[in-house]
Parts: sequence; C-alpha cells; structure tokens
Amino acid sequence: MRHAFGVRAATLCAAVVLVGCTGGASKTGEAAGAGPTSPSPSSTPTAASPRAVAPAAGPEEQFNALARGSRFFFDGQGTASAAAAMKRYCELLGEKELNGLPPAQWLAEKELTKPDGPRVLGDGVSRFCPERGATLKAASEGTYERWFVAGTYEVGSGAKQMPAGTYVAAGALRDCYWERTSKSGEVLDNQFATSAQEARVTVRAGDGQFTSRGCGAWRPAR
Repeated sequence: MRHAFGVRAATLCAAVVLVGCTGGASKTGEAAGAGPTSPSPSSTPTAASPRAVAPAAGPEEQFNALARGSRFFFDGQGTASAAAAMKRYCELLGEKELNGLPPAQWLAEKELTKPDGPRVLGDGVSRFCPERGATLKAASEGTYERWFVAGTYEVGSGAKQMPAGTYVAAGALRDCYWERTSKSGEVLDNQFATSAQEARVTVRAGDGQFTSRGCGAWRPAR
C-alpha cells in the first residue's frame, strides 16, 4: 500500500510539473518575441496624403491681380474684368484714330497720365498685344505726330502747346471756326465756314493762342 501511494503521488507531481513547464515556456516565448506579433493600430505607419497643388495663374488672372493692386482704371469699357478691358484697348490701339487723335497721342494724353498707367498698360500690351508695342513706345517717348482738336492752345513748343506751323483740317466740315490771337488776345486772323471739305491755317511763332471749334482735328500739313 505504501508503495502504490508513492507511485501515484510521484505521477501526479510529474503531471503538475509538466503543465507548469508548458505554460512557462509559452510565456517565455512571447516575452522573448519568438513568435510573430501584430503591431498595434497606433504604431502602424501611414502614407502621407498628397497635398493639392493649385494650378498656376494664367496671364488673365495675373493681369487682373496687377490691375486690382494699382490705382489705374479703365474708362467705360463695360467689361467683366481688367483683362477683358485691356484686350479691348488692344483693339482700339489698332484704329487709325481715337476720339480724333492718333492712337499713340490718345494713349499718351488720356491713359499714360493716369496713376500707374505706364506700369499697367505696359504689362497689358506685353501680355495681350505685343504687336502694339511700337505704339506704346511712341506714346511713352512722345515721338508721335500731334493733332489738335477743338479747344484753345497756347502757341509754343511745350508738351501741351501748339507748335508753329501749317495745319490742315479735312473732311465734311460744318460750322468750322478758327482764329489766331496775339498774346494779349487780339484777333490776328480768323475764318468761319458753314460747309467745307478742307480748312488750312498757318500758326506763327509770334502768335499767342490758336482756337478752333467744329473743325475736327488739325493735322500738320505734309
């Protein structure tokens, strides 16, 4: 009886030891990293999301931004944007005359004198109508033929004066009147035509003023 009890006791003890060793080996393996492990969601690397790249601004958008940041303004073009107005100006610069003036003179006297006019119009011409560059250059440098429309002009060589010389007004003239006056305002010569195809006058260096009404544009005689 004692012998049998001892055998059973030894067998039970061996079973306990075997179970304990198996559990211990599993834990030891996990601790040592023997088996593959799944990373936690927080440690999983993610690919960086690509940033949206804004498309580069085109010439119209760039010119609109330039015009908005300036003090220049386009007169009565009825267009939706500065770029559209500038394109209309490009068309006008291709005309033979604008408001009775050659395009270069119109540009010089009406547009380049505005705040930021040279910068904005220079950029617009280079973008939208580089073929008008010669007109812009002549306007900027004052190297254009000057015409004189209705009004009174002092005679002289200044920027806003009328140089001495012979001038012609041509076309269907109606009620055309002109006069030359001395510096003191005395009438030196004048003419009135109810209807004419051409008028001619010679402005002399000693004259004071020249006045014209209803004659259109006076151009230097060729």
